[in-house]
Amino acid sequence: MGRFLVSLSAGILVILGGWVGWSRAGTVDDLLADASSVAAPSTDTTSSTGGAASPLTTDPDTSISLLDSPASPPCSRPRPVGAAGMNRLMEQLDGEPRLQGGDHGGSAALADGRRLFVYGDTIRDPVTVSPFMVRNSALVANRGCVTALPGPSGDAFIPDDSDNTGYWPMSLRSVAVTGGTQVQIITNRVRQTGDASVFQTLGSSLVTVEVPTGRMPQVVDQQPLAADSKDPRIPTWGAAMWDHDDHVYVFGTASNETKTTAGWSLHVARTTPDELGDMDRWEYWDGTRWAVRSDVSAHGTAELIPAEQGVSHVLSVFERDGSWYAVSKEGDFQGRSLAVWKSPSVTGPWTKHIIEPLENSDGIQRYTPLAHPDFVTPAGTLLISWSESPVDHGLYRTDPHMYRPRFQEIILP
Repeated sequence: MGRFLVSLSAGILVILGGWVGWSRAGTVDDLLADASSVAAPSTDTTSSTGGAASPLTTDPDTSISLLDSPASPPCSRPRPVGAAGMNRLMEQLDGEPRLQGGDHGGSAALADGRRLFVYGDTIRDPVTVSPFMVRNSALVANRGCVTALPGPSGDAFIPDDSDNTGYWPMSLRSVAVTGGTQVQIITNRVRQTGDASVFQTLGSSLVTVEVPTGRMPQVVDQQPLAADSKDPRIPTWGAAMWDHDDHVYVFGTASNETKTTAGWSLHVARTTPDELGDMDRWEYWDGTRWAVRSDVSAHGTAELIPAEQGVSHVLSVFERDGSWYAVSKEGDFQGRSLAVWKSPSVTGPWTKHIIEPLENSDGIQRYTPLAHPDFVTPAGTLLISWSESPVDHGLYRTDPHMYRPRFQEIILP
C-alpha cells in the first residue's frame, strides 16, 4: 500500500495541505483578505514565450460549487497558522469519508485564497465509500475548513486507466488566469504487480486541473510525458518542479540498474510554461550546458546530487533569495535524516545540510518530506511536511489518522 515506498519496494505520493475550505461565492473578497498566510500563484497573464495565458475552459455556471451541497456551510473556523495549525487542520479528515488518510504532501495556492492539496494512495471510510483505497485524491482548504473532492466515478480524483494503471501525484504548479486558477500536476504512472503492496513505477504524465473562482477543481486534460520504463537509471521527470525567471525547472530522480543505491540522484531540465507538455522541446543540463533531448540521450543528464545517500524519489526543489534548496530525506525511505541541499545555482554545486532526525521507528514509516515554500509562517520559517504510515496494515482501517502527513517548520541553512 505504499506510495513511493515503491522506490525501495514502496513509494509515496502527495498530500496537499492548506486552508481554503468552502465559503459562499459572494465572500471571495473576504477569502482574499484572509489569505495572508499564503502567497498567491503568479498573476502574470503573459507566458514566457510571449503568448497570452489561456483562460479557463470550464464553464463556471455549470461547474460545481460547494454551495450546491447543504452539507457544506460557510466556514467559520479561522485559517491555520504555521505547522501546528496545519496539523490541526488535517484532523478534520476524520469527518471526510472520501479521504481518511493518504501520503505525499504537496500543495498549491489558488487565486481566490484557497489551497489545493493532492495525495497519493488514499484510504477511505470502508462503511460508506468504495473502494477502500484509491491511487490518488485531492483536498481543498479554505480558512480552517477542508473538503475532499470526488473523482468522476466516485473513486480517484485522477482516474485510473482501463488497464489498472493509476497515477501518483509528484509535483505541481499553479497560475492565476482569467476565471480562476490553472494547476498542472506531474504524476507518476504506477501499476500493481501482483501483491497488493507492490507497484511498478512507469513514466510521467501531465494533468491539467482548472479551478474556477469559488468552485470545485476539475481535471480537464491528461497526457503522457515520458514513455513507460522499468529502468531506474532513466530519471523520473517531475519528481519536483519550480517556476523561476520565465522558466519551469523540472527535476528528475534516478538510480543504478539494480536500484541498490541508498537514495536517488537529482537531475534537472528546463522549459517554458507553454512547452511543459513536450519533453522534446525541453533543455537538459548535461554538466556544462543546456542541451536539447537528442544531444543528451547518448550520455544522459548530469547528476546534481549523487544517488548514494541522495534524495528521495519525490522531493521539493525551490529558489529563495538567490539560493536553491532541495528538501528531502537523505537516503530515501530507509534513511534516517531530514536534509536540505543548498546551491547558489540550479546547476550546482549542491551542499548537503542535515537538519534533524527523521527515522522509521515505533511502528511508523516516515518518508517523502516536501516543502510548502509559498506558505507564509509567522516566524518566517519554511513549512514542510512528510508522510507517515503504520507498518501494521490493519491500522489503516482502525486508525486512519496514522496515515497522514505531519507538518513542521524548519530554518533553512
